[in-house]
Amino acid sequence: MIVRVIEYQVDGGETIRLLTDLLDPETAPAGELTELYHQRWEAELSNRQIKTSQRGPQEILRSAAPDLVHQEIWAHLTVHHCLSRMIVDIAGHHRIDPDRISFVKILKAARRSVIQQSTATPRKLQQFLARLTAKLRSLDIGPRRDREADRLVKRFKLKYADPPKGWKRQPTRRIQPKTITLLPKLI
Repeated sequence: MIVRVIEYQVDGGETIRLLTDLLDPETAPAGELTELYHQRWEAELSNRQIKTSQRGPQEILRSAAPDLVHQEIWAHLTVHHCLSRMIVDIAGHHRIDPDRISFVKILKAARRSVIQQSTATPRKLQQFLARLTAKLRSLDIGPRRDREADRLVKRFKLKYADPPKGWKRQPTRRIQPKTITLLPKLI
């Protein structure tokens, strides 16, 4: 397989080599690819939304047969897609980045309205979306990029245990945007 190698540094640190099968520098400029690479964690965030927020922590699939497991997974993916579509619609209506809309808040609003909407007409669903859009201030979580937190070893939580003496939870910090420097190509 033929690949393109892009070398760059973030804030003058170690050299990072990005391999891609996007070979044409006209359609995929190196600077654009390096910026997109640093947003790759968005896919992991989407997985977390399904596993932790939507399905619930430590919940297992209830189905026993392989076909039913397949069906249950597709149901989770379909619900996630619908909620994500709502987020994109709301963000587009207000011309903001969809990453600023809280998935958990949309999920909770949708759960609260399931019983009310079970007999809904398309008009009622549009009214629901309009009410949700009107609450944008409560849904907007602000810019999400450029955060970092100290890496900690996760410890098994005992139900009634006190934290160790002197232990403090470190808050997530906002950091300055990173500077990406493309390195010259060596032949």
